[in-house]
Amino acid sequence: MAKVCVAGAKRWAIGLLAVATVTGGVWALAGWLVPLPTSASADGPTLRLYAGADEIAVLHGLSHRAQVWRPLEEFPRGVVDAVLVAEDRRFFQHRGIDVPAVFRALATNARRGEIRQGASTITQQLARTLFLTRERGWGRKLHEAALALVLEFRYSKPRILEAYLNTIYLGQDGDVAVHGLPAAARHYLGKDLAAVRADEAALLAGAISSPNKTLGDRPDRARTARASVLSEMRRRGLLDEARAREAMARPLPAETGRTRLRAPYFVDLAREEIGHRLSLPAMGEVRIATSLDPTLQRAAERAVQEGLDRIERRRGGRPGTIESALVAIEPASGQIRALVGGRRYLDSPFNRATRAARQPGSLFKPLVYLAAFELGPRGQSAPITPASLVRDEPLTVNADGRTWTPRNVDGRLLGNVTVRRAVEESRNVPAVRVALDVGLDRIVEVAQRVGIRSPLAAVPSLALGTSEVTLLEITGAYGALANGGVRAVPTTFAAGAPPAGAQVNVPLPATTPAVSAESAFLVTHLLRGVMRQGTGKASLRWGLSDVTAGKTGTTDGLRDAWFVGYTPELVVGVWVGRDDGSPLGLSGAEAALPIWAATMAAAVRQTPPKP
Repeated sequence: MAKVCVAGAKRWAIGLLAVATVTGGVWALAGWLVPLPTSASADGPTLRLYAGADEIAVLHGLSHRAQVWRPLEEFPRGVVDAVLVAEDRRFFQHRGIDVPAVFRALATNARRGEIRQGASTITQQLARTLFLTRERGWGRKLHEAALALVLEFRYSKPRILEAYLNTIYLGQDGDVAVHGLPAAARHYLGKDLAAVRADEAALLAGAISSPNKTLGDRPDRARTARASVLSEMRRRGLLDEARAREAMARPLPAETGRTRLRAPYFVDLAREEIGHRLSLPAMGEVRIATSLDPTLQRAAERAVQEGLDRIERRRGGRPGTIESALVAIEPASGQIRALVGGRRYLDSPFNRATRAARQPGSLFKPLVYLAAFELGPRGQSAPITPASLVRDEPLTVNADGRTWTPRNVDGRLLGNVTVRRAVEESRNVPAVRVALDVGLDRIVEVAQRVGIRSPLAAVPSLALGTSEVTLLEITGAYGALANGGVRAVPTTFAAGAPPAGAQVNVPLPATTPAVSAESAFLVTHLLRGVMRQGTGKASLRWGLSDVTAGKTGTTDGLRDAWFVGYTPELVVGVWVGRDDGSPLGLSGAEAALPIWAATMAAAVRQTPPKP
């Protein structure tokens, strides 16, 4: 009998061991299949970007994902309560699937004939956020439910809730995806999670189901979502009557609607430069002084918006189809003082100032004459000067086995003209003749010296700006003219230090002599004439003709309109056109110059040019 008992006990022990082994294996497998993120997976350095004493951006690392991890115990009770009320009131009662809620949703969706109401628990939402796409369908719902059961088997409720609160998607801000309540508090409210009030917690919680609509440009949706959460919290006794009334009476946070975005295209470029030039710590906080001038940036943004509105009123058609970009650079240092990459970042974060390569048209001609002054005609001893005569007569050239005949915009040929007149009137035929005399390969060389990095085709039409460049490139090249022939690489960094705090050493890029001061002076002298009596004389209205040098640019078919002009202290470049390349129907003087002039006038008022 004793032997039977011993044998039975052994079998029970072996069975229990087998069950424990299998359970442990399944538990470990579940952790491998559905790993929850931790603070280590979300952490990275926090980058605070400053323009002088103003903080213009907080970046959570260099990715386009805003996320800050906080342990569950650091979440205010009111924030957790608001989320549970808004998203999963039975979170601590169910095991991943809320069966009564499922039946309610099934009945509603059956009546409507489509999936309109969900019953996803917090655990299911976490599974979807971490492991699935956001598409709707029965297959995904089943997959989501299965993953939720695995998560509930593998992890504790507090662990699941912590992961959810730190990872749930809370909207798209341009190309930055905001994840988690801590990042949302910083991004939308401008404060740390610990400082979030009841009304703000209700707003963020109410936005989870539809963040882009609730936290976008529809304050009515934001108020409705907030009121719904606050009312339910009051009904459940989580807020007393007085606090609930006070919270509902508060105005929406000023940051909601994304008015908080400050120079977003500039910040994106700064993010790129930080990634290329700096070695960042794995964690902690880094403060970086940027080159942005907030006053000039606001003036530039206003000039772009008002300029585009004016053009659309004049041209008619569907509003919002014309785009513009603007760059303002300090020539001596290369520091970018203002940058606008498009009319509205939230609609299109594509940076047209740095990424859109377009034909510059006549804007390229000053680089042709710069090469002529710097290198002279190939094989000739006589130099070219502003007083030199160039034939404005019929010209046909062979290129790649085909003939090409350049024509002037006004259709006229004037015979011999001075270089000065050719530049002021932006005449095409003389520019091509000079380019051929100097040598197309040598013009490419000089253009590269002053900062053009895009490929330039050494063909006769190069003189008329047929090779595509970016606005930042061509504006930087004009900066070398303004700086006496010395090139400064454009940068978003400032020479000064940011406000007290952890910071990295950010040296400005070195300057490089590109061409002689004499050659740069001669081109600047010609471009001053453009402003007084040439294609840029419309600047007289702004009182800028006597203090600036500049040049218009217009491409064939009036597709792209440009203007770049400068003082010794600032060079500003503007492009106007359509993203699809269809004709704009306006010249550089008509479309781009007014935007440039409004920006430059603001800069001159702020810092008058030195005599």
